[in-house]
Amino acid sequence: MLSPPTRSPVLSALLIALLCPVFLAPVLHAEIALPDIGDSALEALTPERERQIGAAVVRNLRRANAIVDDLVIADYLNNLGYRLVAAGDGTRPDFQFFLVDDPDINAFALPGGFVGVHYGLIMAAENESELAAVVAHEVVHITQRHHARAYEAGEDNLPLTAAIIAAILLGGQGDLAQAAAASMAAQSAQEQIDFIRANEEEADRIGIGLLARSGFDPRSMAGFFQHLQRAARLQGPAVPEFLRTHPVTERRIAEASDRAASLSIPPPHDETGFHLIRTRLRVMAATDKRQLAQQLQAELENGRYLNADATRYGLVLALIDNNQLKAAGNHLHKLLKRDPNRTVYRLAEAELNLRRGQVKVALAIYADALANAPRNAIVTYAYAEALLGNNRAEKATRLLKNYLRSPTPYPVFYQLLARAESRLGHTADAYEAMAEYYYQTGQTHDALTQFSLASKVPGLDFIQVSRIEARMRAIRRELEQLPPEE
Repeated sequence: MLSPPTRSPVLSALLIALLCPVFLAPVLHAEIALPDIGDSALEALTPERERQIGAAVVRNLRRANAIVDDLVIADYLNNLGYRLVAAGDGTRPDFQFFLVDDPDINAFALPGGFVGVHYGLIMAAENESELAAVVAHEVVHITQRHHARAYEAGEDNLPLTAAIIAAILLGGQGDLAQAAAASMAAQSAQEQIDFIRANEEEADRIGIGLLARSGFDPRSMAGFFQHLQRAARLQGPAVPEFLRTHPVTERRIAEASDRAASLSIPPPHDETGFHLIRTRLRVMAATDKRQLAQQLQAELENGRYLNADATRYGLVLALIDNNQLKAAGNHLHKLLKRDPNRTVYRLAEAELNLRRGQVKVALAIYADALANAPRNAIVTYAYAEALLGNNRAEKATRLLKNYLRSPTPYPVFYQLLARAESRLGHTADAYEAMAEYYYQTGQTHDALTQFSLASKVPGLDFIQVSRIEARMRAIRRELEQLPPEE
């Protein structure tokens, strides 16, 4: 569920703190030079430790329902992000890109390869290259290890401070007054940090190169900065969040323009996927789907749209939600005729058939789509959910377990697997799967409870007992690193 144009003070506190590279660290010098790669900062804060910190914050963002777990959008963001990552040089961490339930125009990077994109940023971007420009900027913060550099410069315990922010502010331990105080402290710290400008300049410079090498327009970074400045002039005090956390000056715009001018401009590319995602977000955020369907229909008829197919796709989704299945089918047929293999259209086709009660047809569509894209997250989840809903729990379980071998599976897969295992009477396996879901969503104490229940199920073999005990030990070690509760 997408949020209205407001954000809780707790989430504000966390995001401001995350966007402050030293996490509340004191600044001891007026100007601090960036350390060289290989210095003590990068030795003290290892990539493995950065990954642990970033993953812990993401889990707690999920716990606060701050992440939108729509697999279609998540898949799009990760494809876009990895397109940029692949254009970089040298070794790189595993990345994970996720959508934040926040209407502000912003994005942020976490230690260890995690990039959060506010849905407001996607809606504000005028084209895919503008969105890619912001994502590229955040990717560079991670590849250049700006968090580790700031950790050294601030002489602060970054892992502990990140744990405090994530576990206390988002974990329900602190009140709004504490959150507001943390927010003010973080903002104050950021305002004092002179060397953040060097980080921003480096992220712009390298990010523009990533854009050009990955087929995006390198001019889009300066273009997006100008876009935001225009918005800020119109909005007055309510400036876009990006401008508060990534200050944009005329000098910065000019430098971005000059860098882009020295690079070749790639030919225009198909941006249908970008427009489909923007329209999907529009449908998800709408409170009155019937009214939205009427608006989208009118836009198609009068030609007032950025992309006709994306507008029609949004109309299909809204009509399905309204149970206007015949009209939805007519519009979907036009989309499939133009692009029969696009995954989101096939998913809509299967959903439409499920609504009509044509289960065999829907399952056949899912099976065909998965054959064309093995282990695709979107198709796998939709297919497994449909199988489970139609008394095919065993096949659903096999599909889910196969997908969960992926390096960074989405947490909702564990929740669905728990349902499937429970349906089959596999009690211990259901507890284990639910434990992993709770862990991935920041509910660590609940995860330990589920693992404990799993360990007490009669008839477990040595391997399963050992696996459960190992996970419980690992989670307890993480909890021991958090500050004690008062």
